[in-house]
Amino acid sequence: MTVDMDPLLHLLRSILVPLFFVGIAGSMLVVIVTTLRDLREVFTKDEEDEL
Repeated sequence: MTVDMDPLLHLLRSILVPLFFVGIAGSMLVVIVTTLRDLREVFTKDEEDEL
């Protein structure tokens, strides 16, 4: 008695592939936001320098 795993694999693929790309997009968003925040922090004057 063999079980055909093909329908199960297609179901898992249809769920996991979009989740993978959503994860990549989320990671790219985090990298962009943190880079912009770091650049803003680097290029703004410190309040201590004005004394």
